[in-house]
Amino acid sequence: MQNHINLPSWFDLVFLDTVGSTNDELKRRAVNEAAPEGTVVWASKQTAGKGREKRHWVSKRGNMYVSVLFRPNCFLRNAAQLGFFPVIAAFETLEHMIKKSKTLSYKWPNDLLLNSKKVGGTLLEAGTKRKTITEWVVVGFGLNLEHSPDNVRFPATSIKDELDEDIEIKEIVQLYLRNLANLYVNWQEEGFKPIRKSWLASAYGLNKPLSIMIGTSRISGLFRDLDEDGTLIVETGDGLRRIAAGDVYFTHENGER
Repeated sequence: MQNHINLPSWFDLVFLDTVGSTNDELKRRAVNEAAPEGTVVWASKQTAGKGREKRHWVSKRGNMYVSVLFRPNCFLRNAAQLGFFPVIAAFETLEHMIKKSKTLSYKWPNDLLLNSKKVGGTLLEAGTKRKTITEWVVVGFGLNLEHSPDNVRFPATSIKDELDEDIEIKEIVQLYLRNLANLYVNWQEEGFKPIRKSWLASAYGLNKPLSIMIGTSRISGLFRDLDEDGTLIVETGDGLRRIAAGDVYFTHENGER
């Protein structure tokens, strides 16, 4: 399977049938083997898949589990901007398949939605040198092609459920990685501004009520914008607040999501 994928010349693909976590495997290679930028780990199945806050990520065969290593040599706050790349790359990969009645959108900070349900998510992990300079960044992304989990905080779905089509995973992985590489090169040349503009154009819940959970604290307000670093800007009763991390829930007529 992996031998027939056409990728950018600076990408080096490692295909594994089964792995604990593609992110963990790539972090090990980055730290212990000095793996070069562009190393990709793709697995058919994960036995210890994870999302943000070490939450379990259901990882059955049939979905996409891919992690990519970057070495941007920048400040850690700038490296966090790479977390927006996977959802945009996946959006660009899937948009040709989506009919007009189907909608793709982005949910801050790291999710791709299809028909207002989560279809993909990002896990960004980084190593630093001199505390503030990024030595490596592992950008992991899981895309629900055939399966989606039940009993989750935010409704989830799969491409199969929404489109009722059989997906050729190899083609999805190939196109996704090309799009991701292009975003990274453009970011290095033009900065975060075009990325921010693209993300906001399809942002879920812009100017709508939301709540953000940060630990046990809740902040409520209106989702107004992203700043130049990708931080969420929320209008609260006390004025504008900038939120760097947290779990977002949007308020609808029938409750919260």
